[in-house]
Amino acid sequence: MSIVYSIHPGNRQFVRDVLISGLRVTDEDLVRERIRNLNAGDPLAQSSMIESQRRLYDLGIFARVDTAIQNPVGDEDHKYVLYRLEEARRWSFSGGFGAQLGRIGRGSPSFTTPAGAPGFNPRVSFGVSRSNFLGLGHTLGFQGRLANVQRRALVSYVAPQFKGNDRLNLTVTGLYDDSRDITTFNARRQEAAVQLAQRLTKANTVQYRISYRRVAVSELKINPALIPLFAQSIQLGNVSTTLIQDRRDDPTDPHRGVYNTLDATYAFNPFGVNTSFTRFLGRNATYYRLTRDLILARSTSLGAIDRISEADVPLPERFFAGGASSHRGFNENQAGPRDLLTGFPIGGKALLINNTELRFPLIGDNIGGVLFHDAGNVYSNFNNISFRVKQRDLEDFNYMVHAVGFGVRYRTPIGPVRLDLAYSINSPRFRGLKGSYEDLLDPNLPNVVYMEQRISQFQFHFSLGQLF
Repeated sequence: MSIVYSIHPGNRQFVRDVLISGLRVTDEDLVRERIRNLNAGDPLAQSSMIESQRRLYDLGIFARVDTAIQNPVGDEDHKYVLYRLEEARRWSFSGGFGAQLGRIGRGSPSFTTPAGAPGFNPRVSFGVSRSNFLGLGHTLGFQGRLANVQRRALVSYVAPQFKGNDRLNLTVTGLYDDSRDITTFNARRQEAAVQLAQRLTKANTVQYRISYRRVAVSELKINPALIPLFAQSIQLGNVSTTLIQDRRDDPTDPHRGVYNTLDATYAFNPFGVNTSFTRFLGRNATYYRLTRDLILARSTSLGAIDRISEADVPLPERFFAGGASSHRGFNENQAGPRDLLTGFPIGGKALLINNTELRFPLIGDNIGGVLFHDAGNVYSNFNNISFRVKQRDLEDFNYMVHAVGFGVRYRTPIGPVRLDLAYSINSPRFRGLKGSYEDLLDPNLPNVVYMEQRISQFQFHFSLGQLF
């Protein structure tokens, strides 16, 4: 049969004006900047009303945004558009407790355990934020963390939809961090940074960042001849950009998709010693659903640091890896080159790590299992990256370390809690020593006893969230 459409156009309707109500502290100009294509005389379009409603919600300062047309069934050609807003609470508080269980750096002056020792690291985090600061839609926040191996305070100022552009977000931060998670040294960091994030598409974001930081190191456990070089306070200016592509179905527990990041940094010292270098770090992760419940996940990280100045790359700026968040065949931050006298890690200028996981349900809906293989290392420089699996001698750390293992995941509303048990097939051997720091300073080393050590082949890691 034939279908006939009979179309009878109605009268065109236009915007008479936009009426806003419900504001207590928010600047009305801020709201009007987010209401687009609804000026007096513009055609009245439901799509423009909904899009403006979304933009107002994206500010994160309104609990409710209602929009309507005044007298919608009337015959008037020009009608008022109404926006009724309910502001959200301006103060918010957060807090949490956690713990890290494994072989970790504890800032101990002992020279007998350069590879770290089993430890329990409880941590407490807390935060407070003030949204809609000065009625501008900006957020002022403070985050703190207290732990055995870290004390951190972060102050941030976030301006979403910067300059009225919903694709731009501006963030200004100030950071104080006192870390002891690397056994070789303690680092005290003070940093200020400005970052502009631009959303290119739904999946692609680029970040532009300028920062200045000062890092002081202490309790160095390396060859005394190197201490005058590495013990200096570091002052660095950084210009960097990061490209992020996120096509995962679930950021906390992905089952399919792709996640890519590429970070490029140029660092220089605006004061004092001429130190400058470039740093690149890229990561590619893919997720495949093999069956309904079987997920194959893979992640590859590749990094390189290229020295530009005559001065070497400062110790805290080098790559350190290993542990629950990178290569599970190592203790925390224990991968890569080591001091040939004391055996403590000194970081590297290149990094290559590949992680592969086969994820499957174990017990019920909330407990899952993982079979994994981690391969890679931190290397002295990019030219020394090698797939070789055998360590040549106690001074060779430029080879690929492999580890296999089994993990358990317990699903929670904020992400999985995980326990990983790993066995390293070819963990590094190295030369360590016994003795006090005073013995080490003696040029004759009369009381220092050398001994061969090895990164434990069995590792265990307990943490929150998927590795990647």
